[in-house]
Amino acid sequence: MGEIKRVAIAAAYQLAEPSMIDVLMERLRDETLDVLSHEYELSPRLTDAVIASGDRALQVALAANSSGAPGMRKAHLRLARLGDPGVGRALYKAKRWADSSHRIRAAVLAAADPADPAWRASGGLVEELLSPSARHVLRPALRAPFPELVVRALGEHGRSLPRGMVLASCRDVLAHGGRDGLAALADHLAERDELGHPGLVELLRRAAADPDPAAVLHGEPSATDEITAEVRTGPMWNLPQDTAVDWDEVRAEHRRHPFSVDAIMTLNRLPGCPPELAVEGFRADPAGTMARGTGPLPPSVLIEPDLALDMPGYRLRQALTTGLTEGWLPCAWVLSEVRPAALALSVMPTAGTAGEDTRAAVRELVAPLGAEPAAWIALYRRVSRFQGTATALVAAACAEAGCGATASWPRPLKAAFPSREPEDARRIFQLLFEHAEQDAQESLIPFLDERAIQHLLVFSRPARRIRDRITAVHGRSVQIAHASRWDLPKEDVEELLELDDPEVNAKLYLYGAIAFEERVRILAGRGRGDGQVPVAPQLLADLVEVKAAHRRDWLTAGHLSGDPGVLRATLSRCRLHTEGGRLRTLIHLWERHGPQEVEAFLDEQHFPGRRNSSHPLPASTHRGVRKALAAPDGLAVLRSLLAAEEAPERLVALLRRTAAGSVADRVRHLVAEGTRLPWPQLMSAHTAEPLPGAQLAALASAPDCPRTLLVEALRAQPLAPRAEGMDWLPRALDDGRLTTGDVLRHAQPASAVVAFLTATDINSRPARPRWRPPHREAARLLRSHLGADPQAWASALRLLPDFTGSLPELLTAAARRPGTA
Repeated sequence: MGEIKRVAIAAAYQLAEPSMIDVLMERLRDETLDVLSHEYELSPRLTDAVIASGDRALQVALAANSSGAPGMRKAHLRLARLGDPGVGRALYKAKRWADSSHRIRAAVLAAADPADPAWRASGGLVEELLSPSARHVLRPALRAPFPELVVRALGEHGRSLPRGMVLASCRDVLAHGGRDGLAALADHLAERDELGHPGLVELLRRAAADPDPAAVLHGEPSATDEITAEVRTGPMWNLPQDTAVDWDEVRAEHRRHPFSVDAIMTLNRLPGCPPELAVEGFRADPAGTMARGTGPLPPSVLIEPDLALDMPGYRLRQALTTGLTEGWLPCAWVLSEVRPAALALSVMPTAGTAGEDTRAAVRELVAPLGAEPAAWIALYRRVSRFQGTATALVAAACAEAGCGATASWPRPLKAAFPSREPEDARRIFQLLFEHAEQDAQESLIPFLDERAIQHLLVFSRPARRIRDRITAVHGRSVQIAHASRWDLPKEDVEELLELDDPEVNAKLYLYGAIAFEERVRILAGRGRGDGQVPVAPQLLADLVEVKAAHRRDWLTAGHLSGDPGVLRATLSRCRLHTEGGRLRTLIHLWERHGPQEVEAFLDEQHFPGRRNSSHPLPASTHRGVRKALAAPDGLAVLRSLLAAEEAPERLVALLRRTAAGSVADRVRHLVAEGTRLPWPQLMSAHTAEPLPGAQLAALASAPDCPRTLLVEALRAQPLAPRAEGMDWLPRALDDGRLTTGDVLRHAQPASAVVAFLTATDINSRPARPRWRPPHREAARLLRSHLGADPQAWASALRLLPDFTGSLPELLTAAARRPGTA
């Protein structure tokens, strides 16, 4: 069965009335079996009906479903508790995530009736688990009601179990295998060194000979036994933090059979884990321990001298970062004990992300530097090569300043465009600056180089008082340096735009994430208020280097600027495709600078960056504009030419006769170059004579396309699984001009609609809130067409894969011919 039909049947069970489920399972038995066994999260209505049906084939198919969804895990546990040998075998063999597999497999065996011969029959679950290939799935059998399985499971896993867990398995052998089974188990374990539990074999033999063997094997596994058994199987990310662990038991178990590093570091996440145990795990695998990032360690162990020599995979930086992030490593210890100072300081979090303890420790570290610029700059100069601790570094910097060191920045650098995050000594200096008192920060500002100032403004978010001081000392250059990165906070960008500074605007244009409307305003030379702001010459030079394929909107933003310099730069790299766009561009130039500039632009021969020497405007445009220049009312002539070019009836005829392969580009060019599409006339034309599907799809891509034409485009163009050729549909759904209900009623073919309804992503992206399937509307639609007629439902599902019409049309067809089911 194809995927579309399989998805449709899963959707039908989700949407059908509860009373229809059993009937559909009967009518569509083969299809349902196929759906059940696939990796779908199925409707609870369907899983409930399957579990209640008693139909083993359906239950086995559901057992094979490998979905890890919570609802499916619950269904599988319910199946396991049925105690059916065939269903249990299917559940045990299904491949799932390890955590759910263990619980489900254990539930299968817990519900098994050892008196039922089907469990031990040829090909049954017991026989399979006794085979050599089943070694990796035997752990759930430690508490099975089948003595032979328990014996086998103990042989595989018993050595890693604490004594309490082993005795629990032995009691199960006694319960289901009697004294003879217990005696046989003792003989089996005697050959295996008692699984590392001295006295275990003697205890089992004594119990087998005792009148009350269960009393000899009394007791249940403790909570500590449960935890130590679990951590040996691998890391546990949901450890019960409130469990009272007996750490003496843990130590004893570790002496008996040492824990792996994984197990130790998992235990180390529990409150009260003995430090010596954590240290042992860390020393055994320092690099692996830090990669796991689990649990506290005594700080001194991190900097033991032998680690760097004997453990090549160990990275102290990672260890320090882990400890600081997880909160078990005191920041003050790192600053006073870790060498070199650059390493200790490089792992400190920024002031904005650090906790109060960290902020206090760093503030205490830099306090001796005070508001003395010479001391701060001495620290910056020394930090990269200083081999002592951070505390010693500060002391050395203060001593140097006390000896008359000058407060001059070493090797100053200009601001960088685009700005990049500080590294090495600059990053450390910035971090310490962030933690300093504001008086100290103010005293330093006159001595910082341009690059340091830029880093503070872009990456540190200093207080308003400090920002004002920076501007007062360094002037306009710092505002230009600030406008140097695409991810500046929105409030910073707004503040910079409000300056109406040509050079700041230029930097924001090239390096900032500003809106298209702001780009249009900047190239038009308009300020945020009513004034004029000239376009920086350097911006025009930079625009000539812009590639239209990568940044077309940067160029088209200047087409209506009315600025001759901007037009030369932008039209050199990005031509106008429509006559309306070309006329509109020249009208704006005429309105702003008069006919002389229009004529000069037509006569211009130098367009830097243009690949050929021809003028960017075609000869036909030149002829019409020169006639206007010769007329007394030339601007009115140009406006009349534009009005004729964009007359609604002309645009409708133009779009109707445009070839299907190029109509999308034509609409895109018209909209991008300022033409307002005549929507009323287009809708009237479509009513009189329907527009072709390609034209409707092209119109639908316009951001202001009315809902009426969007629905017509949805009807006219087949909905593809990945919406090829339908880029407009996600946008229309996102902005609310269309709804998923529209897709339900009008899109075709019906199979693609069903895929959409069942959250099969229309664009291979995570589904968005507006795209959520309209289940209630779909259910009403199904009920209104199909009612409670199972034959009609089955007919609809069988027609679906090849049906080319919409979903309502499919349902109508199915309701008329239910006898085909």
